Amino acid sequence: MCSQYLKNSYQVTVMNESENMSLKEESQENQFPASHHDSSFNQEDLESDHDNSALQLSEEEMDKNMSDESVEGDEEASQKKREPKEAHTAQFEAFLKSFQEQTDPDLKLQLAIDFMEDALAQGGTPHFRSFWEARRLCLPLFKENISAALRSQLWNRYSELSKEARRLKEILDEQSAFAVEQIEIAIQALENDIQQFDEQVEKAALSDDLVFPQVLREHRQFYQDLQKQLNVLNVQASRINALRKELLKTEMRVRQKNKFFQRLSAAGDSVFPKRKDLIKQISQQFVEDVNQFIKTHFGQGDSQESLFVLREEIKALQGLAKVLTLNTNSFTQTRTRLSECWDKIKIEEKERKKERAQQKVVFKQNADVVREQIQTAKEFVEKEDSSLSESQKKLEEIVTLMRRTELGRDELKFLRDELSGVRKIIQDRVKAEEDARHQQEQERNRQKKEKYNSFREMAENLVRQADSYDVEQLMAERDQVLSQLQESTLTKNEKLEIERLLKPLKDIITDKSEKALLALSEDDRHALQQLQDILSQRKERRQEIKKQLEIYRKAAGSSSLDFEKAMSFTAQINEEKERLEKANQGIIEIERKITDLQSKMKGGRS
Repeated sequence: MCSQYLKNSYQVTVMNESENMSLKEESQENQFPASHHDSSFNQEDLESDHDNSALQLSEEEMDKNMSDESVEGDEEASQKKREPKEAHTAQFEAFLKSFQEQTDPDLKLQLAIDFMEDALAQGGTPHFRSFWEARRLCLPLFKENISAALRSQLWNRYSELSKEARRLKEILDEQSAFAVEQIEIAIQALENDIQQFDEQVEKAALSDDLVFPQVLREHRQFYQDLQKQLNVLNVQASRINALRKELLKTEMRVRQKNKFFQRLSAAGDSVFPKRKDLIKQISQQFVEDVNQFIKTHFGQGDSQESLFVLREEIKALQGLAKVLTLNTNSFTQTRTRLSECWDKIKIEEKERKKERAQQKVVFKQNADVVREQIQTAKEFVEKEDSSLSESQKKLEEIVTLMRRTELGRDELKFLRDELSGVRKIIQDRVKAEEDARHQQEQERNRQKKEKYNSFREMAENLVRQADSYDVEQLMAERDQVLSQLQESTLTKNEKLEIERLLKPLKDIITDKSEKALLALSEDDRHALQQLQDILSQRKERRQEIKKQLEIYRKAAGSSSLDFEKAMSFTAQINEEKERLEKANQGIIEIERKITDLQSKMKGGRS
């Protein structure tokens, strides 16, 4: 069908070619006519018959790969092209009939020239064949016996029309040459793209509308790969069909047009079979996936998926079917089956709505029962003497009742809001009690802090004013502070801190005692005994300091201390080190005095 249509189209084109060539050979526009007959038509007709034979063979080969859509489009374009030609042929036949019936040479010549003018003046491509036939009929008439004025007038029109025909022919030749050049470029670009098919596929991007449903996630890559190839092939097939249509309506030499069609036929051999095979593959896979989806969710038994999810999956499958390049049978089959599933979902939704309407009555009755329980609990909680633990227990019982009772979403939300109101009353009471306890705790801490600061101030004042006391008074004041400290409610660390502040008093008391002993005027033996006693006391004191320092070091090395306590122990360790250094210096001083005294005693004996 397509081959016969192309043959007819090219035969019309050949006729135009013969007209154009015969017009080129005419060169007698400005000469007075003589008897002659143009022989170019016979030669052109033979050439056209030969070209049509070759064209028919090439079309039969090309027709193997043309799609039905392309054939229908070409037939439509050819039909539109034949309609004005057939109309003009009818006009030409009417002209010939009128011309032959007319006997007056003047009127016949006038009629022929008017027809020539109409042939050039019509829209689109002028009908050069009819023009040339009418022109050929005019030449013998100029030899007839007509008036000189009319002959001159008609001859001028005849010459002008011939020149205009030549000018139009040149313009059409230029347009035809440009069209041939553009078609050559387009076909060459198409052939290059076909040769670089793999590169074109890699560069191709999928449409944003290509959304895959969950049911196709396993074959997602398969669909993407095939659709990318089909996108490239679809573009190439569209370009082939568009170029075929463009060739049909473009005026050019039949041989040139035949070559273009042969190249398009070769391009179609590379595109259409591959495209058909890929469409078959993707269509079969899509049909299998849709059938599996229907079998899984719409087979025997109810589906485990929600109706909303199934509805969205069906919408996604139908949308994907529009985007994928499927054959008509697969598209129709899958769409029909998915529509049936959609109808089943609508029926199921109606049944569920009916069930929900029945359940709503039950939900309301159950909600009224729970609401009465909540109201009773609220009245109990609002009593000032109600127990918080008892209130919490009632709320837990209501929550348990709600879990056991069938309730709708709206009823459940309403009851939860009511329950939240009761719970807020309890929380406010709990918060008020916690605030009261917190204030009491703050007051106790404030009093403890004041007590601690008081002891700290007493210890610091006693150490600072130690020089104004004698040994007995100093020891009495120290013992009194320590006694009050032990009876206080301070923490162990706070007590240790106060004791640390009082420890310098031991050294002060020892120094005062030593000074008192050293100031005594006795003989050297008694003085030596005193020095030795003092030395013994200082060594004992140094040993106590070392033990205390070791205790502080162990306490400071514990990983459970916070930063403040760690800093406190560090300060205590530093103070004990200073005391140890003083004790060592005192021992060295006493030992030096004992050595001097012994040397003095030895020197006196000698």
